[in-house]
Amino acid sequence: MEHNLVVGQLLALLTAACWAQNSIIYRHIGAKVGSDAVAHVRMWIALPMIFLLAYWVEGSWFPTSLSARTYLFLLASGAIGYFFTDMLLFKAYILLGARESMVIMTLSPVVTAFFGFLLFDERLNLIQILGIFITISGIALIVLLDARTKVAKEEHDTKTKGFIYAILGSALQSLSFLLAKFALDETGPISTNLLRNLGGLACFIIFNFLYKRNAVQHFKVLSNRRYLLLLVMAAFAGPVLGMSSQMKAFTLAPVGIVTTITQVTPILLLPFDYFILHKRLTASSLAGTFLSIAGVAVLFLAA
Repeated sequence: MEHNLVVGQLLALLTAACWAQNSIIYRHIGAKVGSDAVAHVRMWIALPMIFLLAYWVEGSWFPTSLSARTYLFLLASGAIGYFFTDMLLFKAYILLGARESMVIMTLSPVVTAFFGFLLFDERLNLIQILGIFITISGIALIVLLDARTKVAKEEHDTKTKGFIYAILGSALQSLSFLLAKFALDETGPISTNLLRNLGGLACFIIFNFLYKRNAVQHFKVLSNRRYLLLLVMAAFAGPVLGMSSQMKAFTLAPVGIVTTITQVTPILLLPFDYFILHKRLTASSLAGTFLSIAGVAVLFLAA
């Protein structure tokens, strides 16, 4: 096995675990105070953590020697990924559910792998392509068969909006990752994540401080100690640890493989749905779980 490829895939699994934790917390708090408030405030909480991590790991508080193109690509990547994608995804968490929303996001690896081939000449062998499609098929099986159950019209309309938000978020996520990939040859993964965070935060400042003028209302969530603790945990696991590990994974493994493995988040959410939310696990959920695990195993065996 190629060492770097295996490490990259392990980092992608760590990222998936971070997204699972994030989706649970963001859905819980977002249902109470609004998804836009959660998406905004967690960026301010994450920023000082990323500065400290950049200095600790890369020895610099801020990258100052990058080309103008790299700065532009990373700021745009952050604006698309942290602002537009996450705003859509957080709404999908509330309307559709955390696990179901992450299932729809499995569209992202296919798009990312395709453009990774066109733009970076990242060629996947037949076994790796098979692993990607097995993983995605297993995850999709969960939502496609579970969706056949009858629901009330109001719930159907709500889920339809959730699906639309999640699909749009999936497409934008692919674009965000591709822009970041362009810059990783010139800077480190933590600096990449730092600049992406600044790009996303700039969008929130423009949108919430200048346009919506509701930023002060958003920060009231911090007065609740429980919500504050949960947001700190989510900010560290998501924008700091999760995204930094994913950026590092992009330097070690093809972008299509990394994004595929990070999409096993719905599988990691199954125990939470069953033991905490007391949702019934259907045969399709279990079958999809085993199929997805088999797909990830194929990716590791192909290393």
